[in-house]
Amino acid sequence: MKSRKTLRLTLPMMFAALMLTVAGSMTTASAATDWVYKNAYEGNCLTASTTTSNVWSGPCDESPGTYWNWGSSYTAYPSGITYRQLKSAATGKCLTTDDKTDTNAVWQSSCDSGLNSGQLWNGDYSELSTYSGENDLRTSANGDAVYSTPWGQSGIETARWTWNGTHY
Repeated sequence: MKSRKTLRLTLPMMFAALMLTVAGSMTTASAATDWVYKNAYEGNCLTASTTTSNVWSGPCDESPGTYWNWGSSYTAYPSGITYRQLKSAATGKCLTTDDKTDTNAVWQSSCDSGLNSGQLWNGDYSELSTYSGENDLRTSANGDAVYSTPWGQSGIETARWTWNGTHY
């Protein structure tokens, strides 16, 4: 009778200890979700080089540079919109822009722990918008390059600003 009582007390404790061990081993890296962003205009994916700082729109071929993760976040006040660092899964570097003109270069660079506004993006509404709120990611006229520009610029097809994200 004593052994049955001991077993009833021991098994739940062992199970709880196991669950705590498993939960403790789940790091942010193991819980990360990979995203792929496909442009609606030409059907290419947002791609980061694995060896340089270059970013472009290229084939959706499941190469390492086509996978992205959302990183550190900042919630803007008073809008309540959350912006995050968009990190290449291959390099760990952040999608970056300088938002200085109407057509801004986009590249990847080391993620700024101070949450550099040029590294903060919002992926709502099938657009990748910068923290400045004035620019969105789009493809170039030839479809290869990507820029951050004001949405709806004259002479540019609006589908170039549409990015459909799928997570893996």
